Parts: sequence; structure tokens; C-alpha cells
Amino acid sequence: MAKTLTFSDFHLFKNAKQQRRLLDLTLELTARCNNNCNHCYNNLPQNDLKAKKKELTTSKIKEIIDQAFDLGVLRVLFTGGEALLRDDFFDLYKYTKKKGCLVSVFTNATLISEDHIKLFKKYPPRRLEVTVYGTSKEQYAKVTKTDNFSKFKSGLDRLFSASIPVTLKAMVFQSTLAFLQDITQFSTKISHTNFRYDPFLTLRTDKDPKKNLKIIKERLSVTDIIELEKHDSARLEAVKKRGFNISKEQKQSTSPERLFKCGAGQFGCFISYDGFLRLCGSLVNKKCVYDLKKGSLKYAWEEFIPEVLMMTSKKQSYIENCGICKIRDICMWCPASAELETTKLNEHVQYFCDLAKQRYEFCIQN
Repeated sequence: MAKTLTFSDFHLFKNAKQQRRLLDLTLELTARCNNNCNHCYNNLPQNDLKAKKKELTTSKIKEIIDQAFDLGVLRVLFTGGEALLRDDFFDLYKYTKKKGCLVSVFTNATLISEDHIKLFKKYPPRRLEVTVYGTSKEQYAKVTKTDNFSKFKSGLDRLFSASIPVTLKAMVFQSTLAFLQDITQFSTKISHTNFRYDPFLTLRTDKDPKKNLKIIKERLSVTDIIELEKHDSARLEAVKKRGFNISKEQKQSTSPERLFKCGAGQFGCFISYDGFLRLCGSLVNKKCVYDLKKGSLKYAWEEFIPEVLMMTSKKQSYIENCGICKIRDICMWCPASAELETTKLNEHVQYFCDLAKQRYEFCIQN
């Protein structure tokens, strides 16, 4: 019987990971979006001229792609905002594909045209991930504050009619919780790939206080999230696996003072629409980002990121709590999210802690 292998099963991937090679690159092409969702951490208005002016030029993005290719990158993700808003999307996509990279795109599908279909047919993406915000005009408008539902449906119809590989996903928060079942049924009916949802809302990377209050208001309670996972066997098993398979070697080799205990910066990185390299999309602390408009990706990857990864905290409350937490793999806490929530990389976040403890308790009981 044939065995199914994932990308991470191949020796190339394992060796590259051990040697800290750049395999994955996420390029945020724009922070602008044609939807206006309250829950989103990164959606400036579509016609925001200030934001558009900050966007990297076509030539600069190609230069970064060239540098990433020289470093051995295999997978490139185009995201936003809404990535398809870029006038040069076709050019950038083809350029990256012709480099031999596996290219993925995150999109809301509202801008998918016949020209995009021709592009994706000729140069197939590794995957297209489309977010579903509702299954009716009313639901979609409630979340996105737009009348884009018909454009969303039209975009999806074009993609599926052309047999373009599409993965559907959803964000679950107060405004969508009531019709999550509708979204799930809609998505699983039309897509052959696994549908997934995410109930964790990240605060804004631009730290807009008014918009952050809207995000906090939209967050599910700890009880709501636990209830969702109780009735989702796949998610429950994933939580159990993360919670109980932390190797002894990992526990012993990670110093309590170390801030970064996740995989960020190990074999991938994120580049913001205005040219700043980050370990991940959420890490915006000034000490942890590198301006690629003033330096090279090679230097950032080989010199700057390792220094960030070695950052420590001498704060006793951090060392005695988050620094040694045995269930950190099922907690949403990380230095990036801690800073967005509290302005400090080493600060405790009670919401995340409560969720992790209840997840752990539920796993033990089941």
C-alpha cells in the first residue's frame, strides 16, 4: 500500500530545517483590502494612497525574490491585505513561478477574473486559500461591511469551474459564530480539500487602538473556543498531539530566559508590504524587524534573525511562568502576540493562559 508523504517528510526539508535554511517566504504585497472586517489585523482601505505609496515597488519585490531564491527558498506565499489589489500581481506571480518556486496565494476571491483563471491554469499555484465570511449576502455584509458577496461567489465559481486547487477557510468570532455551521456545510460541499477555521483573533500590527477594541469585542470567550473544539474531533486530536508530544530534549535544551521558543525564523520569514523583514507576520517590535530597503535578505537571514532568536528576558515573572510553561505548545502566547497585547515581549496574557489551561484540562479528561 502506497504511503502518503508530506513535504516535511522529505530529507531535503529535514536537512534544511536542521541547518536553518530559508525554505518559506511570505510576501505581504499590500496592506490594503476591498473588505472592511472588524476582526482583521491588517486591512487598510482599498484606496488608501498613503499605504499604497509605502508598498514595495515591482522591481524591489523581484530583487527580494531573487535573493530568496539564491538562499534556497522553495515556497513563496503572496498575501495581504488583499494580494490581488496589486496592479503587478500577474507579473510578480509569473516571475516567482518561473524561478521554480511553489507559489501560494491567500485571497478573498472577490477580484478573481478570467485573466486570473488563465494565469493559474498556465502556472498552477501550490494552493489558493480563500476565506469564507458568509454564505449569503446578509452574512457576508455583516462581516465585511461591503456588498461583495456576489463577487466572492463569482470568483469561487470561476476557480472551481476551472479546477484550480482551492482551500476554503474561515475565521470564527462573535459575528460569524451563529452561522459557522452554514459556512462549514457550504465549504465542505463545494471543496474536496479539508475546510479549516481559526477562532484566534490577532490584534492589529499597526496597533490602531480603536480598531483593536473592535477586535477584542469580536473575540470568542475561552468557553466558546473549548466548546468548538469539543465537537471537532480533528481539532481536538491536534490539540492533544501538540500538548502531549513536547520532547524531553526540547524542554531541556530551551532556556527559560529565551523569548522565542517557537519555529519562527527557523526556516521561514515574513516580509511586510513596506519592506520590513519579520520572523512572523505578527512580530512588529522595532528591535525585531529589519528594513530590507536598506540591506540584503542574506544579511537579515544569516545575521540579524539569529540575533533576534537569542533574545532573552531576565524578568522573574516571565521566567517562572511563560518561560517554563509545559503546555506552551497549546497556548497562543508568543513574544509577538504578547507585545501586540501588552506592548511588551515578555508579558503574560491572561486570555491566552486561561485558554491553554482549559484546553489542557479538557484533553486530560478525554
